[in-house]
Amino acid sequence: MSHDAGRDDQAAQHFARARDLAGVGDDPHLRVHVLASLAHLAHHRDQPAAAIGYATHGQQELTVAPPHPELAARLFALQARGHAAAGQAQETRALLNDAETALHSTHGAARSPWVSPFDAGSLAGDAARCLRLLGDLPSAQRHAERVLELRPAGRTRSRAFGSLALAGVLIERGELEQACVVATDVLHTTGSLGSYLVIQQLRQLRDQLHPHRATGCARGFLDHLAETLRQREWLYQLTTDITQPRTSHSTS
Repeated sequence: MSHDAGRDDQAAQHFARARDLAGVGDDPHLRVHVLASLAHLAHHRDQPAAAIGYATHGQQELTVAPPHPELAARLFALQARGHAAAGQAQETRALLNDAETALHSTHGAARSPWVSPFDAGSLAGDAARCLRLLGDLPSAQRHAERVLELRPAGRTRSRAFGSLALAGVLIERGELEQACVVATDVLHTTGSLGSYLVIQQLRQLRDQLHPHRATGCARGFLDHLAETLRQREWLYQLTTDITQPRTSHSTS
């Protein structure tokens, strides 16, 4: 929840504590899951080397635990994202292939109830990020579109991230009108979604589209987006002020 609210320093403290506490329990998958979460957070903090380290550590611990295909696939994908950030195409593609293979593996007898789901849609989203970083825009577009194919309409948050990734790729490919159509749909479908990460990605899309403002479709969308961001940022700040604990001050 801290991460989704944009408080990554606080999230890091929670994950570090979770890692320590998981180490004294009897659920090996939980500890690996926490390491995967630390890797994910490291990517959001622009620390790809740290992300690779956490994910690699998780893979090592998973080798002595009952098989868990989804968790293994997530760790491979997290490693792939780190290598993609470094521009290492061969390593990235190999790890994405490993993740795909892992998803089709067989579960062990024991499955932790704490591990977050990771499926073909999740992998498609990570693959889209990786391939975009590597400059393979056609493949990145296909994977982003696959996210939308695999996520039903009720998965608003997941579809929003897939759509925003697709819009970003389309802008890079010069397909501005299609990008604006995809991004406008995100604005319409996420009105009630209180996620700082969605707001953050909308800002990134705004910055990416701004050099094309002279184009009619871009100008219209940017004006719509500016108003939407003003409303959501105000609402988000209001919600944060209400939910944040207040420090009492004594008076003398």
